[in-house]
Amino acid sequence: MMAASMPDNVNEASARVAAANHALLLRAVSGVLRNAQDGDLPLFAWTLGMSQPALLGMIGQCFPELGELEAMPDPQYHRLAEAVPADFPALVAMLLEHQTDSAKEQHTDWLARAIAVACHGGRHLWEDMGLGCRDDVSRLLNTYFQPLYRRNSRHLRWKRFLFAELGASRGMSDYQPPSCGKCAQYPICFP
Repeated sequence: MMAASMPDNVNEASARVAAANHALLLRAVSGVLRNAQDGDLPLFAWTLGMSQPALLGMIGQCFPELGELEAMPDPQYHRLAEAVPADFPALVAMLLEHQTDSAKEQHTDWLARAIAVACHGGRHLWEDMGLGCRDDVSRLLNTYFQPLYRRNSRHLRWKRFLFAELGASRGMSDYQPPSCGKCAQYPICFP
């Protein structure tokens, strides 16, 4: 009798973990969009590097309680989209190359964009993602980008690690996030 109920418990626990991970993903995406709106991230962050229809579709799926949102005028949206940093698409692509096989492709795309946007912020990655701590970023990376998560064997801070990986893929050693030099903790991250 005990053996028959064990799979139900395992399935329930698995479903709870999956729901918690999805809730954390939504928190990260909403945190980036909120920080963009508050002016804490560069202007391009409003777009997540997506076309406006794709962005509005994502917001509709992630946050249906918002209802249908009004689109921004095309010229204004294009100005924001043109401000995407040159390394943003490569950072998104690098994350997606290392996505966890079992993760939903659409969710990993949204999260990769949110992470890449937040990497261009002036604070710690977890702060620019609107999360509670570095462990939240670790959990997201372990869930959605596990091969990349496992590569951080030196336990570098995530923003530094992601840019180091991007630099290594381009043959550039010591490639750094754009705003880290201004941070008071720069000597800790880059001794």
